[in-house]
Amino acid sequence: MNMLQCQPYLKILNLFKIWHERLGHPRLTMMRKIITTSAGHGINTSHFPKPKYFLCTSCATGKLIIRPSYQKIKDESLRFFERIQGDIGGPIHPLSGPFRHFMVLIDASTRWSHVCLLSTRNHAFAKLIAQIICLRASFSKNSIKSIQMDINDYCLAMGIDVQHSVPHVHTQNELTESLIKRIKLIARPLLQDSKLPTSCWGHAVLHAAALIQYRPSAYHSTSPLELVRGTT
Repeated sequence: MNMLQCQPYLKILNLFKIWHERLGHPRLTMMRKIITTSAGHGINTSHFPKPKYFLCTSCATGKLIIRPSYQKIKDESLRFFERIQGDIGGPIHPLSGPFRHFMVLIDASTRWSHVCLLSTRNHAFAKLIAQIICLRASFSKNSIKSIQMDINDYCLAMGIDVQHSVPHVHTQNELTESLIKRIKLIARPLLQDSKLPTSCWGHAVLHAAALIQYRPSAYHSTSPLELVRGTT
């Protein structure tokens, strides 16, 4: 194959590489899902390079997994916001500014998720209440102005059933554990590819969380953002 014949293929490969990096270094399967369900990217799935012809160094170094995680999440028919699961990742060193943790919340129905950075675990309650207020203001007729009470008292007053998992038994909170792992698998290659210092992990985590909102999940052909907002 001469240079003239190689040029169209190299152009497609470069376009694929650009979108692969923009979308947070997804696998070919997820990349195919995203491209199929979206528009405006100018790339066709039939032009995807074969795995043996495409090597992403950032993916190879940023997605090293010591132990595989087996599929434990059951396909459940839940209503929107019927169950929200949460967890805290960290502590992470070095600090990203004043932050050493990040908290995740995920809806078991639509896979909508919210991620915020924490300087200490003691701030988790305030962040959780603030997010509940935002959700009620966005998706409910009645919003709450201010809250000054214990989280259990507040949830009881709002009719929210709080369930705590057994410490260190990760299988009881598999949805958030899976989300934390997904965020790490996106944030690490982003840091590797951008050549930014490790202390910028907070920006990478928030960017990874935003990208996940635009990705179809294993249980839905559309993204969580489309399911929640009805927009593309």
